[in-house]
Amino acid sequence: MQSDQELFLKAKKLHISGKIDDAQAIYLKLLKKNSGGSGLLFLIGSTYVQLRNFQKAKIYLNSSIKLNNNFAESYNSRGIIFAEEKNYKNAIEDYDKAISLKPNYFDAYLNKANALKNNGEFKKSLKYFNFCVKLEPKNFKIYNNLGNLFVNLKDYKNAKECYDKAIKLNKKYAEAYNNRGELLQLRFSKFEEAIKDFNKAYELNKKIDFIEGKKLHTKMILHDWENYNEDIEIIQKGIENKKKTIYPFALMALIDDPIKIKKVTELYIGNNLTKIKKPKKNKHKNKINLGYFSAEFENHPVMHLMLDVFKNHNNSKFNIYAFSLNSKEDNWTRTLKKYFNKFIDASSISDKEIKILSKKLDLDIAINLTGHTLNARNSIFLNKVAPIQINYLGYPGTMGSKVFDYVVADKIIIPKENTHYFSEKVIYLPNCYQANQERIELSNKRFDKQDFNLPKNHFIFGCFNNSYKITPSIFKSWMNILKKCEKSILWLLLNNKKGRENLYKEAEINGVNKDRIIFAERLSTKEHLKRLQFIDLFLDTFPYNAHTTASEAIRMGVPILTLKGKSFASRVASSILTNVGLENLITSNNKDYENKAIYLANNSQEITILKNYLKNKKNTHKLFDNKTFTKDLEKIYTKILYQ
Repeated sequence: MQSDQELFLKAKKLHISGKIDDAQAIYLKLLKKNSGGSGLLFLIGSTYVQLRNFQKAKIYLNSSIKLNNNFAESYNSRGIIFAEEKNYKNAIEDYDKAISLKPNYFDAYLNKANALKNNGEFKKSLKYFNFCVKLEPKNFKIYNNLGNLFVNLKDYKNAKECYDKAIKLNKKYAEAYNNRGELLQLRFSKFEEAIKDFNKAYELNKKIDFIEGKKLHTKMILHDWENYNEDIEIIQKGIENKKKTIYPFALMALIDDPIKIKKVTELYIGNNLTKIKKPKKNKHKNKINLGYFSAEFENHPVMHLMLDVFKNHNNSKFNIYAFSLNSKEDNWTRTLKKYFNKFIDASSISDKEIKILSKKLDLDIAINLTGHTLNARNSIFLNKVAPIQINYLGYPGTMGSKVFDYVVADKIIIPKENTHYFSEKVIYLPNCYQANQERIELSNKRFDKQDFNLPKNHFIFGCFNNSYKITPSIFKSWMNILKKCEKSILWLLLNNKKGRENLYKEAEINGVNKDRIIFAERLSTKEHLKRLQFIDLFLDTFPYNAHTTASEAIRMGVPILTLKGKSFASRVASSILTNVGLENLITSNNKDYENKAIYLANNSQEITILKNYLKNKKNTHKLFDNKTFTKDLEKIYTKILYQ
């Protein structure tokens, strides 16, 4: 029979070799025999940390600290748990305690640097990362984490150099490949290189969070549908097993299942601080203080929609403050600034500082216009920066967290029977949920079809949605439509050359000459809007509809054929069409969608009637009447604050 010492050494070997469950079983057996003290409790706690059972891990680490409050490793491990729970204040306190007990404790310094980064304290974080470099200049983990910080600082060149260095120091470092792949995809638009990095990361470590979804989303941007069904099956199985396989935003473009979208979102946002003390409502004020938080106060679809809301707010009843989560400025930013009582560049200040500033401004309502999209900083809202926090417009789905009190919608976007798919309470605008500008300036240039390589006497089907929204299913429907409408072409937005090549191949596979697909280069907003008028029928994508693009098409007198589903993202075009009285262009399955498109293309007088209908501003007035829209939105703000 093995002695306790022999069993302990066996467990340690198993632990070091990565056989965590086996090591833990022996540690627990030794604990039952009362063999060992705080050190054994620490080791058990650390196994639970590695197995991500943080509740049990904390119990054992607390016990270890109670027995011996001078053991630095226990504080460091407990700090990791607090960081996973997004309780960065307590995490940093534990790391500081560990460092005070063990000077030059590298892991604690590195963990503290990460906690500061995640808490938005970027300058302090950089200081600690630099100290880590001095302690261990050849430690590959530092450069990976430092790369993550540079991403937060929008210094993408340095971020890539750091990931490159981490990989150079350790060619089997999966996390660095994963992070570099994400950087290449999001910031450098190097999609093929990104896929290579994601493949390498997945080969090295299949357990990396969201790796499957990131790779598939990048493939969708390139219209690379090889193994598409298998990729979707992996995502679906991951969701069933509560594995972090995909970001919620990417999932919306792939499946029309609001239950799964909610599950994925809740898993993505993780442990949020729903028990945090809510600021009290102040019902005895002359004005309501609104804080709009966005990473898109620039030339961006969200600002194209929101501009007139900021302009039309009633300044006698509301103070409005902008919290910009992106330091980038352009002409849109400069125009927007004049409509706010105060425009705050919050891109480089910590969550804690934003909380203090929000309290100083006495915010009543905080409106998140970014949601789970690029450059989001949703950790800000975990601190409850206002008594009421709202999810609106920038993200077509639930935030998956009770720290958001409301989501603003309409009864088509979220019918009553679908409210359980949202963690927020649903509050309804009387008409379309989407804000819009009343008027938009168009280019003075005179265009004709030849300027865009469009044939003169052909029916123009068009879709200017982002490439990742085009699924194999909807593309097949488009090809079926083209085959039944001989003198027609499909006009798409060019996102990248590889994507164009892939769609040409898919067209040929479906029996359609690739010359019938024409690609449009990106233009300025004014020129882009003007060229929309050449589309005879806008073919919408599914399950992620056209949103801003849909209202742009209607503005330019272009009818939209949409396919309505169950999810928020799949019902936006239906809401827009309903608000302009064109419910007959809403379908509910691919077959009806195809048949309707074919009928309209082969009956040109029907398209003429639709276009003439949209040219009559009385028919579209409700969608673009921003003064009424803003008043309706203000009624919502007032109601939820004073109820």
